[in-house]
Amino acid sequence: MPPVPDNVIARIDTQDVLREEFVLYLQANYADILEKKDEEILNRLLDNYLEQRALLNYLQTQNQLPSEKEIAEYLQLTGKTPLLHTYDLHEKRILALNTSLILAEEKFKNMVETETPLVTIEEAHNYYEQNINEFLKGESFCFIRFSSGYKDLLKDARYWLVSRKKSLDFFRKRYQDIQIEENCFQTSEIPDPFLKTLEKLKPGRVSRIVQTRLGASVSYNLLKMKEKVPPRKLPFEEVEDTIREKLFKQHLASLLARKKQDLLQNSRIIVYPNRILVFNYSGKFPVSHGEEE
Repeated sequence: MPPVPDNVIARIDTQDVLREEFVLYLQANYADILEKKDEEILNRLLDNYLEQRALLNYLQTQNQLPSEKEIAEYLQLTGKTPLLHTYDLHEKRILALNTSLILAEEKFKNMVETETPLVTIEEAHNYYEQNINEFLKGESFCFIRFSSGYKDLLKDARYWLVSRKKSLDFFRKRYQDIQIEENCFQTSEIPDPFLKTLEKLKPGRVSRIVQTRLGASVSYNLLKMKEKVPPRKLPFEEVEDTIREKLFKQHLASLLARKKQDLLQNSRIIVYPNRILVFNYSGKFPVSHGEEE
């Protein structure tokens, strides 16, 4: 067999991986790392790049390669469209290839997602029972917060809130400069001085004006207590969808990892370190000096 060409840095099955393809990939996505020549990171990037190339080869066998429209949309979304005006035809082809590698990950994930079994109610309920601490909610306060950078505005608002018992719609229409938020937070999530103020309030009561400062910015706040909720265990029905989503993501991640591992095991990847030139290869794939293959 003839020697491997000087510009071939790796081979995946019978496909050559060219040095300029990888360099353009780095320039487009990791220019700062390429400039610093951080060998540890560059080794990981090459390994990832070769895995993506193997993944793209697999998608080709499944007729699932990214379309020209998807490539164009990604280039526009990431602000790389101007590169098309400076690259020659060969460089444009490499750019399309390297963009396909990025899109291939999402394509592959979507394919595997259709194979991932849905989480049953029994599986979700078992998780709920075995991880009950995740669903214990601490003492919580439900309150309305009125905030503004103008203290006099909040003084006027407090009058209408306390003396005239006006609704939130009234404040939204009357005071454009007052922000109104309705919140329910656990005590551990509420910053001082709001927590200390809420602890002194009874449901339906309105606080005095609370001043907070963030750097040079000053904010004035009113807090209206709605209710104090004691510690409790969230019922299964309330968290079932969250559990199902969490378990499905875990199953998907596990299946993705297994499918990728199978794909790589079925691919023959060889790296030619003396052809890379940009850095010294010490990654995870087998190496060859490339005299013959």
